[in-house]
Amino acid sequence: MSRIILFVCFTTTIMYSQNFGVSIGLTTATLTGNNDAYNFDFIDSFSPGYKLGFLGNFELSNVITLKPELSYRLYAMKQDVEYELNLYNFEQVHQSAAIDINFDIKLPNSWSLIFGMGIDYLFFKKNTIVFNDIENVYSQNISGSIDDQSLDPFANIGLCYTISRNFLINLEYRHLLDNWGVGNLNDFNELISSANQSVKLHMINLSLACLF
Repeated sequence: MSRIILFVCFTTTIMYSQNFGVSIGLTTATLTGNNDAYNFDFIDSFSPGYKLGFLGNFELSNVITLKPELSYRLYAMKQDVEYELNLYNFEQVHQSAAIDINFDIKLPNSWSLIFGMGIDYLFFKKNTIVFNDIENVYSQNISGSIDDQSLDPFANIGLCYTISRNFLINLEYRHLLDNWGVGNLNDFNELISSANQSVKLHMINLSLACLF
C-alpha cells in the first residue's frame, strides 16, 4: 500500500511540474574521416542550417529534468573532393526528423548540464556538385524506407541557460554513434553515404526554447 501511495505522489508531482514548448535555432554538421580523395576539413565544411522542435520539460526532482524533443533539421555538409585528377566542390543537404531524450542536471547560476541520446530519421538528400563553374543538383527522396541506412543514433551533451521560467537557451553537441562512408560519385553523386565505414558526423545545435 505504501508503494502505491509513493507512486501516486511521484506521478502527481511530475504532472504538476511539466511544461511543453517549442524550440527554434541553428544547426551545423561537419565531417571527419580518413580518405585521400576527400579533404574532410572540420572548419571548411561548416555550413549553418536550422532546426524546429517541440519539447517537453518534466521536473523529476529539484536537480534533474527530463526533456524529450521531437524536431526537424535541415543541415548541409561542404567538402572539396579530388576525383580522377579533378577537383569538385560538393554540398550535401540532409533533411531529417529526430527524437531526443535528454536530461538536465542543474548547476549554479541558472546553468544546467545536458546529456542524453537521440535517433535521426533521414528522409531527403540534395547533392550539389560544382565543377568548372557548372552546377549540377541531384535530389533523392528516401522517405519510403525505414532501415539502418536511414536511422542513425546520436549521443548528446551540452549546456542550458535559463533566461526566465519560460525561456531557455540550449547549446548542444551531437555525436554520431554509427559510422558513415564516402559516397559513390559515379552512380549516386554523393559526398557521403550511410554505409558503415570511417566517416563521423559532428553536429552542433544552438536553440532558443519557449515553454508554455
